[in-house]
This record gives sequence, structure tokens and C-alpha cells, in this order.
Amino acid sequence: MVRASVKVRAEYLAIAGAASLGVIKLATGLAINSIGLISAAADSLIDIAISSLNLFSIRLADSPADEGHPYGHGKVENLAGLAQTTVIVVVGVWVLVEAVGRLVRGTQPEHAEWGVAVMAVSVAVSWLIARHLRQVGTRTDSVVLLADSLHYATDVWTNGGVLLALALLWLTGSGVFDPLIALVVGTVILGSAYKLLVRSVRDLMDAALPEAEQRAIEAIIRSHKFVVSSHDLRTRRSGSQRQIDFSVVACRHLPLGEAHDLVDHIEKEIEAKVLNSHVVVHAEPCSPTCTLTNRCVLWARQDDLLAHEPQR
Repeated sequence: MVRASVKVRAEYLAIAGAASLGVIKLATGLAINSIGLISAAADSLIDIAISSLNLFSIRLADSPADEGHPYGHGKVENLAGLAQTTVIVVVGVWVLVEAVGRLVRGTQPEHAEWGVAVMAVSVAVSWLIARHLRQVGTRTDSVVLLADSLHYATDVWTNGGVLLALALLWLTGSGVFDPLIALVVGTVILGSAYKLLVRSVRDLMDAALPEAEQRAIEAIIRSHKFVVSSHDLRTRRSGSQRQIDFSVVACRHLPLGEAHDLVDHIEKEIEAKVLNSHVVVHAEPCSPTCTLTNRCVLWARQDDLLAHEPQR
């Protein structure tokens, strides 16, 4: 609940920032007849819609599992990230098309100095929002906040490109810089959308966790004295949650209570190492002909039976 509250506050901040920038850019764009500023205002309106969708998805994703969704609602974050990717692609394509149109038409805004001031503020505010969302998203491991951070980071490029174009127009009197910068910005936006698309699709397709996290899990399993081996390790992401399950082969002479404590300790140790994870371990007895005496209860000292217990 604490993580959810932090994420919700971050999204409220993003919505407030996007709304303020959108109003300022739209009013200034209409006043000076700047297509670049008006398009930047439209991008801010898209930011509001996306952040509102993310706010809804965060509240739903962090709600507890229920009878209809026993694995929780984390996938809604991945769906929101996929929807956000679609919007970013549309914006990127629109920027490219509009840039070509402006090159052909030779459209040129008036009073470029007003636009320079507004866009300078927009760049700074967008950067601060993106930085805050990235920090909160990293701390809470939220794919939605990280996706939103990426979106606002592309706004920094978008606003920066418009700022540079208006500054060059102000200094040189030539409007050709505006569409040229827009072409570069549109390309950057589409590249960012591709990276986000890859991550969203991987999680929706239940791709395994990164190799580093899987190696950490396997190292924890091997560190326990009476675990003979393990198999069928399965990992996946569901929003910010990680689902991990596998089977361990333990010494068949281990008492049932000790076997339960061993499995329970392995689960808790992995959950402490791999943040935001839910671990399920199935225990199996070793073969009657097992010859691993170093992992056999019959050859162990009495205090070895408690070796897997956490120190108190």
C-alpha cells in the first residue's frame, strides 16, 4: 500500500505538470501562430491522458489478488505500457508528417521570443517530471512509471527541439529550422517507443527474468545444506511483480517439519534478494540410492538440521 501511494502521488504530479504546460503552450502557440507550440500543447494533452490511464492501472495493479485473479492484477501495468507505446508511435509519426508539411509550406511563426521563453520553461519542467518518475519507478520497480518517465523524457527532446528551432528563427529570421529539428525529434520518439514496446511485449509473453536474477536465485538454492538439486525454475514478470517457482530435491531423511522450514526459508531468502517477488517452492525427496553424504541427514550433526534457519 505504501508503494502504491508513492506511485499514485508521482502520477498526480505528472498530470498537474502536463496540464499546466499544455495550457501555457496552447495559449502562446495560438497567440504567435506557432504550429510547433500548438503541437507541443497537443503532446501535453496526450501526456495528461496517458498519465491518467497509468494512474488507473497503478491503482488496479496494486490491488490484492482475488478469486477471479489469483495471481494479482500486475499485467494491467504491462497493458498500459503497451497502450502508451501506441500513443507515442502515433505522436512520433504525426511529428514527422507535420515536419515535412511545414518544409513544403514554409510556415513561419511570429514573435519567436515568446515561444523561446515558454519552451525553456517546458524543457525544465518536463525534465524534472521525467527525473522524478524515473526515481520513483526504479524504487518501486513500476513498469508504468518507468514508461511514463520515458514518455516525459521524449518531451524534453520535443520541447528542446522546438526551443532550438524558435531560437534560431529569432536569431536568423529563417523558419526552416523548425521542421528540420522536428524530423530529428520524431525519429527519437519512435526509437524510444520501440524500446518500450519490446519490454511490454516481453512481459505480456511471460519472458523469463534477466540472467543475473536467475543466477542469484540458483545461488541461494545451492547454498542450503540438504538441497540435493533443483529443477524446473520458472520466472516471469507481472507488472512490477516477479513470479518465481521451482522444485528442490532434498534429503529424503529430513523430517517433515524441517523440510517445511527449509522450503519456507528458501522462499523468504529469495523474496528478500529479488525484490517484489512471490516464490513458490515444491519439495521432492532424493533417490533412495543417493550417495551425496555431505547432504545427507544421516551423516549430519544434530545442529546441522537447523543450519538453514536464520540467525536470531
